[in-house]
This record gives sequence, structure tokens and C-alpha cells, in this order.
Amino acid sequence: MSESLEKRIDRLCKLAGKTPDELQRNGEWYLGLAGDVCRDTTLYADDMVEDICCESFESDEYRKMSEGLVRLEFFASEMTRQKYQAEISAIMSTAWMVKVIETIKANIYSFRKYGPQFVSILSLAYMNSFSYTVEEMAEELNMSPQNFYKKKRYATILFAYEFEKFKNSLASRIALDICLPAVHFGIASIRKYLSRFCHK
Repeated sequence: MSESLEKRIDRLCKLAGKTPDELQRNGEWYLGLAGDVCRDTTLYADDMVEDICCESFESDEYRKMSEGLVRLEFFASEMTRQKYQAEISAIMSTAWMVKVIETIKANIYSFRKYGPQFVSILSLAYMNSFSYTVEEMAEELNMSPQNFYKKKRYATILFAYEFEKFKNSLASRIALDICLPAVHFGIASIRKYLSRFCHK
């Protein structure tokens, strides 16, 4: 007999050394901050792409961001580059967080049987530009509001668990000065952002 979802989540909580309620609270805090960062960064990048490129043929918003920056670097005038210097700095200072969230979502997606549904729940509840009601989100996912609440709790706990794993791994890599995001943003910058999560 396969292990129930509730037992699987409880087992992960024990591995993390936290109660389900503790991980849920941490997950809600992480997701609130991450959702703001992702929305602000990608919307800011889309505005730049629209101004710089007029139209991007890339469908993925992170590729759009890359395309806009490449065109700015190689084809824009010096005046245009100066105009967008502050915007680029703002985007690049938080863009690594977008990649972190995508990595964690990919790990959640691979969670047997429930992963894709959990990612959909988290995207609707925390990483969307629109503010949906519980009833609207439940209807979108073809489930009852009661079932949505339960699955959202489990998805949030799983996000916190995966974030803790990533945070601990990143801290170890920073200690060795081989953290990959540091190639673009610097060890000091990563330490600054990571410190915001280490207090949880």
C-alpha cells in the first residue's frame, strides 16, 4: 500500500526538524517575499523589453529579459544604455531569486503524483498578478474549496521544505566561494539576500 499524502508530508517535516505548522508559516513567508520579487522583476523586465525591442519573439519571460539586455548591450546607443542603467541594476539585483523560485518549483513538480497540482496551486495563490478568491482558485483547479485549503497547506509546507534544502545547500556553497549566482551578482550580494531567510 502506498504511503498517504499526509504521512509523506509529516515525514518531510520530521526530516526538516520542524512541525507542519512551523513549515507552513515559513512557507507562507517565503512565498510572499518570493512572489513579490518574481512579479516585480519580470514585470520590470517586460517593460524594458517593450521599450528596447518593441516586440520579442521569445515566449518565455526570462528569455525576453535576456533578449532585452543583449539588444541593449550590443545595439543600443550610449544614451539609451545610460537611460536604462538604473533599471538594469534593479532587475539584476533580484533576478537570481526568480531562478531560485523556478528551481524550487521544478523540485516540487517532481513530487510523486501531486507535484504538478501543487505547483499550480502555489502559482495561483502566491505568484500571480491577479488576486483570486479561494473559490475561484478551487474552480480553476477543479476541486472543492475544502480540498483546495488542504492541498494549499501541503504545497506550502513542501515549498518551505525545498527552500530550506536549497538555503542550506547555498550556504555551504557560499562558504566555499563557489556559489553559481555569485558569478553574476557577487558573493556579498548573495550573502545579503540569504541572510533575510536565515532568520526564519
